[in-house]
This record gives sequence, C-alpha cells and structure tokens, in this order.
Amino acid sequence: MTALSEPSASSVDGDEVVAFIEALDAAQAVLRSIGDQALGDLGGGITTTQLRLLDRLERLGESRLIDLADALSIAPSTATRLCDTLAERQLIERHRRGRDRRELQIRLTPAGTHLLEAVRQRTMGEWAQALVHITTEDRRHVARALTEISAPGGNGAVGTTKVLTA
Repeated sequence: MTALSEPSASSVDGDEVVAFIEALDAAQAVLRSIGDQALGDLGGGITTTQLRLLDRLERLGESRLIDLADALSIAPSTATRLCDTLAERQLIERHRRGRDRRELQIRLTPAGTHLLEAVRQRTMGEWAQALVHITTEDRRHVARALTEISAPGGNGAVGTTKVLTA
C-alpha cells in the first residue's frame, strides 16, 4: 500500500471508489458478524441495539433518558423500551435524582459493565485473529484512511470511532 495523499476531485476514479466501498462493506460485514457472534455467545439474548445503549451509557456516564435517546438518535419511547429490558436483566439501574422527581437517571450496573467488557474482549480477540494475515504497515494505512473518513469535516458522521492501529 502506498502512503495516503490529498486526493483532488479529478483524481477520484468512480470504479476505484466503488471497489473501495465494496471492500469496506465486506470487511465491515466480517467484523460485524464477529461482534454479533460474541454478543450471541455472551449477551444472554440482548440485541445489538441494547448493547449500543450500554456502550453509550458507559461513555456518557450516568445520564437522563432523554440524553441517552439523543446520543443514540432514537425516540425517547424506544429508549424507554430498551431500558425496560436492560433493567429487567439488571444491566442498568434507573433512579430519580434530586428534587425533580420526574428526572429519571440511568446508570450501568456492575453486571452491565462486565457484559460490555466481556463482549469487547471477545470481539477484539476475534478481530485480531481476522487481521493476523495483514501486515502492520497495511493496518496502519487502513486505520489512517478510516480515521480520515470518520474525522469531523471528513464527510463522516462523528469522529468518535475507535480504530485498531496495532
């Protein structure tokens, strides 16, 4: 692989873009299936959306339901249903905080934190196995390209993607 350089608008070949997107999509499907398998083995029946909620809650810390829904770009009613299931499974706790008894706060339980960590460890181990045949240099080039795509202003969503660079 060659070093990444600033492409000009005229240097982007349509076939090259299609090939890149197809390769990226295929790799994403493999990595997603690894994560799905880890969740299936360790998650006790929770969905990937519920796992996303746990992950976001860990990143945000104790949060209001409305803030969690906004962070996940879902309706508050959907967040409520997800939280109902996660609370039943004792992966989150909901409580009222302060004088405003209407303000519902949500936090991870130790079981929720443990589940997240177990799924992450399994997923990262399996991803590492999937990437073992790719050279360190090639992984670094791909990581740099993916970081460019996901960086703010890089036409990506938001620059919060964690990228494996080792």
